[in-house]
Amino acid sequence: MGFFKDLGLGFSSHIRAIEFIAKHNLWLYFLWPLLITIGLYVVGFTSTFYFGDMLANKVIGWISLDGEWDGWLDYLRAALKFLVSGILKIFMLILFSSMLKYIVLIICSPILALLSERIDEIITGTSIPFHFGQFLHDMLRGILITLRNMMMELLIWLACVVFCLIPFIGWLLGWLTIPFRAVVAWYFLGFSMMDYSYERRRMKISEGVRFTRRHKGIAIANGFVFTVLLWIPFLGISIAPVLSCVAATLAVLEASKQDQQQGYAQTLRTV
Repeated sequence: MGFFKDLGLGFSSHIRAIEFIAKHNLWLYFLWPLLITIGLYVVGFTSTFYFGDMLANKVIGWISLDGEWDGWLDYLRAALKFLVSGILKIFMLILFSSMLKYIVLIICSPILALLSERIDEIITGTSIPFHFGQFLHDMLRGILITLRNMMMELLIWLACVVFCLIPFIGWLLGWLTIPFRAVVAWYFLGFSMMDYSYERRRMKISEGVRFTRRHKGIAIANGFVFTVLLWIPFLGISIAPVLSCVAATLAVLEASKQDQQQGYAQTLRTV
């Protein structure tokens, strides 16, 4: 399959996913990300404001060496503290928001693994016996893959920041890295969703990487829709994991079928 054909499959699979969820009454799976998101928002915002104020006090303490402020300097201190605290809180919120999707995916990994397995059973008609040991292995692998993708995205993001600091050409590189970083984020998010199909078929991580690279269009489209859903305040992060998991499973199964028709040696294994 070509890149653009995969891209189309990745997008269209989300429409099929909505129909699939409605047809097979899989709405209950949306409950878990919703509850997890509520907890993470409470913890995240509370921690952000607490540590933001704490760090702001530290910074003010470093600046005011003598520790004494009189008259109008008191107002200057208060304004400086407000400014520093605000900047730190915004930075921490941006960092928290960028990592939130991966935190939700890590915590939801057991649920998404079961959901992907359920979809596979419905489509293929093959019942997969439940073994707790194997389920624990698959759950840990899902967490490992998500952590791997999160670190890869973070390292690429840091590399882009370093490039932007290069004198003279940093400004131009900064603009060019914006779309690059977006595509990278989409790819790794899509990869995380596709990996639930890989782990169920006992594929090695290296095999999953090769399959995803060959069908990078599916990963990018899946991650793009996931990211767009995140723009919906609060509900987006609750909807995206389940919808993207269903869409990725449907797309991977379809891509594997077409791979077999085209004679690819390395594709999804039989359950």
